[in-house]
Amino acid sequence: MNIESIEIEDPIEHHTKGAVEVLITTRSGEKRWCFFFTPEGMAACGDWIPGTHVRFHYGVPHMILVSDISESIVERALKNIESRGELEQCTVPVG
Repeated sequence: MNIESIEIEDPIEHHTKGAVEVLITTRSGEKRWCFFFTPEGMAACGDWIPGTHVRFHYGVPHMILVSDISESIVERALKNIESRGELEQCTVPVG
């Protein structure tokens, strides 16, 4: 898989309220999707652990957690994942 383009579908500033969705197009024309979370965004949404004030997220291989986010960070993270041969397992097909 080779990344042709990366489109951030949400304003980066939304990371404080939840996930930032990203669409990837490969050189073969395949479209794939994933989303990025920051700790701040994860704390703002998700399921509650019963009896606590703690939110949790689990079981989503196409969720990418970063400590800080920008367009450059999204691109660099995805290119790093691609260089490891893990882009397909960290994204889902669109369509």
